[in-house]
Amino acid sequence: MDGPYRDLGSGFARLTGVEGARRGPSRVTHVEDALAELLRNARDAGARNVLVSSTLTRRRFRTLTVIDDGHGIPDAYAGLVFDPGVTTRHLDPVVDPAQPTAPHGAGLSLYHIRQAALVAEVLSPSRPTAIRATFDTRILPERALQSETRPSKSNLRSVVQTFARHLPPQHRTDTYYGPPARVLATLLHNHIIRTNDGTRGVADLADRLGLGLSLRTVQRVMRGEVAPLGPVSAGEGREVIRRGRGRLGGGGAVLLLGGEEKAEIADILRRAARSGYLEIEDLKIEARPGEISLRARVYEPEEEYE
Repeated sequence: MDGPYRDLGSGFARLTGVEGARRGPSRVTHVEDALAELLRNARDAGARNVLVSSTLTRRRFRTLTVIDDGHGIPDAYAGLVFDPGVTTRHLDPVVDPAQPTAPHGAGLSLYHIRQAALVAEVLSPSRPTAIRATFDTRILPERALQSETRPSKSNLRSVVQTFARHLPPQHRTDTYYGPPARVLATLLHNHIIRTNDGTRGVADLADRLGLGLSLRTVQRVMRGEVAPLGPVSAGEGREVIRRGRGRLGGGGAVLLLGGEEKAEIADILRRAARSGYLEIEDLKIEARPGEISLRARVYEPEEEYE
């Protein structure tokens, strides 16, 4: 052994003793901590696109799949990265922009994540890289409800926003967060994955990346019925854009809608929303001279997969 680490080849090393402890990540005490470490791992791999798929099963088991287009992991090392002390950084620790006084050893967090997870594995080592971890939230809890209708400063989406906010200017990374179908739509839209084998080939790719989609859902994605995600903004949720309150209608006839007509409109909007894996609630329809106003809350539901 030479110095504080042992060279494992291909840029990997195993830190030992106090050196490994000094560069270790913060303790993984919540699911959100694990996501933060997985995002940093993708950042340290030079990823330009990072996609996070999040699902909940039986209201208890949270699965996070992080897909990135970074440098990847050599096939022979795909299992090794979960071993204690293994890192791709030797004597130069990675400084985390969000915590500049706490050096982050690239890759060191994967061991801690595996210890906290029911299952943690590298599904695809490269082009793109996909790492999946499943947690029992009764053992490793979540800090907050994962609800689009109840904004939180500490839930999984907030972790992604914080990650985007603290990226250095020279490191341009687009980060996406959403359900598996929309993650697949984004992978295809951004040409991160490609295949000439049609729907079946895309379904096989989605399965290899851990998205767990049915063939029917993949077909809907291929037909363009599922919208791709937009990058999570660093300032998302922090500002509310105030739109003009002036009345658009300057006069005219008033179209009166009965309960049956309003129900039909609500049904159309609900079906349109669900085709894009969205939901609507609190629909308000108001008829004024010369115009009809429709207002509703549109959100991504917390999906549950059985």
